[in-house]
Amino acid sequence: MAIYQTIVKDITKGIDNGQFKRGQKLPSIRKLSETYHCSKDTVQKAMLELKYLHKIYAIEKSGYYILEDKDFQEQEAQLNPDDFALLPYQDFRTCLNESLVGRENYLFNYYHQQEGLEELIVSLQHLLVDYDVYAKKEQLVITSGSQQALHILTQLCHSQKNAKILLEDPTYDRMQALLDKQDLPYETIERDFSGIDLKKLENYFATGNFRFFYTIPRLHNPLGSSYTLEQKKEIVRLAEQYQVYIIEDDYLADFDSTRQVPLHYLDTDERVIYIKSFTTTLFPALRIGGVVLPHDLVADFLRFKSLIDYDTNLIMQKALSLYIDNGMFARNTGQLRSQFLTKQKALQERLDKLKLPFVTIPLDDHIILQWPSTQVHPTLKRLPFIKKLIEGGGKFYLEIAETAQLEQQLKALLK
Repeated sequence: MAIYQTIVKDITKGIDNGQFKRGQKLPSIRKLSETYHCSKDTVQKAMLELKYLHKIYAIEKSGYYILEDKDFQEQEAQLNPDDFALLPYQDFRTCLNESLVGRENYLFNYYHQQEGLEELIVSLQHLLVDYDVYAKKEQLVITSGSQQALHILTQLCHSQKNAKILLEDPTYDRMQALLDKQDLPYETIERDFSGIDLKKLENYFATGNFRFFYTIPRLHNPLGSSYTLEQKKEIVRLAEQYQVYIIEDDYLADFDSTRQVPLHYLDTDERVIYIKSFTTTLFPALRIGGVVLPHDLVADFLRFKSLIDYDTNLIMQKALSLYIDNGMFARNTGQLRSQFLTKQKALQERLDKLKLPFVTIPLDDHIILQWPSTQVHPTLKRLPFIKKLIEGGGKFYLEIAETAQLEQQLKALLK
């Protein structure tokens, strides 16, 4: 038997007898070459064979890792990603390919589990614990992206006579468009960098007209700010007191370096509906989201969902389950968060050097500038990058790609 075949046999045997665990890093190529008294090329050939057999996967500049252990093999879960990139295309493509192997039972027949694929529901339940969201499996529903979840929730609200939805102002533009295009009743409550007026919120809730309050508690879109812990506690308390459901859209939870607790963590009366999106941490084309629902809303939510589709894409669900279970999702989001914070810090340093007389917040692919409109120099309003972006209330939003040119113009203006 060739030495490379011996290496393959030994590692495979180690997996089968429980010596190696899923996600465990193998010894380095150099170490294995010393152990087996062979060249590094021979070890590399064995690694390629093990990858082909779906026994291990590689992480660039890190090494080789065990893909699946004995327990995981019994669950028929396999994964073989190659390496990591800013958007894990190769990783997820491999997961997608693996999801097609031996799945004919639901590829060519109706699976029809409206709440989602069992494997993904279990994966999501475990994943959400990392976000301090604790839910039972029967509370979880997989949707075709967060947008579908929001659409169904607006229908649930509309099904109750005279019920309204309360939105923050400003808010996620697609949520507001969703209500506008359906001509559904809603009202808004102003939100700024310091939060919202909690007394006004109570007055809204006390009317009894609002069934849902849609909010983005942390890393708000578009403000970029987050509620304080005390504000979150009060919002949840008011929701429980006046029996209003909170729709918590936590779309940037993976980029929160401060690890704030979500509203759902503070909820003891099942008033919070938690929405988890995978778009920002994988890629926009992955139209899969997860919703944690209060028990009394699950049946109605599934009833409305059944009118839209039979099942959320089963192949994508299986691929995402593999991606989560093998730790690839966690590692990739960690990498993205690190890159995000590095970019954010660099941009903040550039802004600090300008000593601008207003608030600046760098957030992902744009920065936010805020100052009272009465203090805005008339010339500033005419700057090419400001003129087209000015909104009411003195809020300004700017793409990062434009900041270099804006810097030059601001420096000249502020001399």
